[in-house]
Amino acid sequence: MKRFIIILGTIVAATVTAGAQDSYYAEMISRNNYYGTARSVALGGAMTALGGDLGSITFNPAGSAVNDYCQFTITPGLVFSGTRASYDPTGKEAFGDPTSTTHTKFRIPNIGLNLVFYPSESSWITSSSFGVIANTTNIFLNYSTARGSNPYSSFLGGLAAGANGMSYDDFGRDLTTAYDANQIGEYGPEGSTSYVGASERLRSDEAWHYVPGTLNQTSMYNTYGAKTDVIFNLGYNVGDRFYFGFNLGIPMLNYRREEVFYEQAQDPSAHPVIFYDKDDNLVATNFVSSTNSYKLNTDGVGINARFGFIALLTESLRLGAAIQTPTSYNLTETWEYRASSSYEDSSFDSSAKSSIGEYKYSLRSPYVVDAGLAYTIPGVGLLSVDYELTDYSVCKYSDRSNNYFAEDNWADQNYINRTFLGVSHSVRAGVEFKPVDFLSLRAGYSFVSDPEKYKLDAAGNRVTAENWGGYAQVLSDGGYFDSVTHAVSAGIGYSSAGSFFADFALRMTSHPRRYYSPYYYNYAPVDKDGNALGVNSPMELLNHSVFDAMLTVGWRF
Repeated sequence: MKRFIIILGTIVAATVTAGAQDSYYAEMISRNNYYGTARSVALGGAMTALGGDLGSITFNPAGSAVNDYCQFTITPGLVFSGTRASYDPTGKEAFGDPTSTTHTKFRIPNIGLNLVFYPSESSWITSSSFGVIANTTNIFLNYSTARGSNPYSSFLGGLAAGANGMSYDDFGRDLTTAYDANQIGEYGPEGSTSYVGASERLRSDEAWHYVPGTLNQTSMYNTYGAKTDVIFNLGYNVGDRFYFGFNLGIPMLNYRREEVFYEQAQDPSAHPVIFYDKDDNLVATNFVSSTNSYKLNTDGVGINARFGFIALLTESLRLGAAIQTPTSYNLTETWEYRASSSYEDSSFDSSAKSSIGEYKYSLRSPYVVDAGLAYTIPGVGLLSVDYELTDYSVCKYSDRSNNYFAEDNWADQNYINRTFLGVSHSVRAGVEFKPVDFLSLRAGYSFVSDPEKYKLDAAGNRVTAENWGGYAQVLSDGGYFDSVTHAVSAGIGYSSAGSFFADFALRMTSHPRRYYSPYYYNYAPVDKDGNALGVNSPMELLNHSVFDAMLTVGWRF
């Protein structure tokens, strides 16, 4: 029997998955938040019809053929993440005062070389270009900390809810780690599969359990990593009026996530725990605190192709368009749980960590369509506007297997992707003005809509990917959520009379607010008299913004 005695109340447990393969994760991995050169960022990413810049090649492969010179660029930059996190212990959007968390990372979002070649004899091709460019297409930097006081439920109570009805041998890594760290334990007769958390208290008749005193809770949710596209580009110039190109893209992804939850008894004497010592004697002590953490690492590589053109409709007006195939990713995930607990009698303090889980799978990400118009006045400036469509409904998970007759383990999740993910729309705009020949002033703006959809059930209630009730549930058309990501940017460029040039850009991106539930499992807590408290698991409201500063230095030759 486990080394301490506590009792379990009425529980409704929710399933928790060790990995992260769901519709939100497919969207998050596939999403583009374009970086590249400082010029492309300063212009809001409105580069589809402009070209001539190594950052533009991500949007339109034809951009490499616009200039008649070779070039090399490198772009170091700083990324500043800021998140305001508010905590609600009831899960009913009664959020408290926010806690602000900032974090900074150094990145190199662009490095590339583009070479231009001229035919040795008469040809319909004026020139061709070949380039190898690495442009970052997303950075996953988000550090948040939320704090609150909770007299209703506990993280350890949620773990006990997840364990209820299972034997130790049936536990997953999360529950095994919590059990080994003295955070949960069984009660009742030998062989019982009822569990309760160490932060809870027993009624004397063992009829139910409850949280006997207020817990100070701290939840941290941190992500970092990046997605960078290594591009092999071919571009062609036809008479200085029409340009077309092809990209072979190799997106390289690394994503890191860490969730940490800490809870501490305000009054440890309100949280008595009885342990069995090594001689099977009962020893009373009090719960002080617990810490639980979950780490997820995702690494992957993909392949895609992009085709595009730029046409000069007049001397000043340009039209550009490009289409990118879906990206085929091979992904590897590893994850690990850690847990610790402390008591007034420190001899019962304990910590544990799980074995490292690993899973390998494939993901097909959306296709992307870009179109743009640009009006340029040589020596004066330009105005450029882009539209981008990304269809997330084609996201599809699959096992890495060549057996076409194998069971499809992803049928349910891929149905959810098709049903609850749709089309994202993006508009990008940029303006550039040259007060003098060697100096350019730039500004840009962009917005991206949320591709997540909801449906309506027979009663007219919203159904989402998170609360879908299965194939038997009758659904009708709903709509899209109105979340939008906005970005504003500005920059300055210098071009010498020789080969050297430099660009500087600043950008502020405001992401839609997001809700996050830090408990692994949900349950229905009761008070000391066994009455349902009518609260949900805690929720957090995250308001996240990112500030980028980058400098591109380059040489023409």
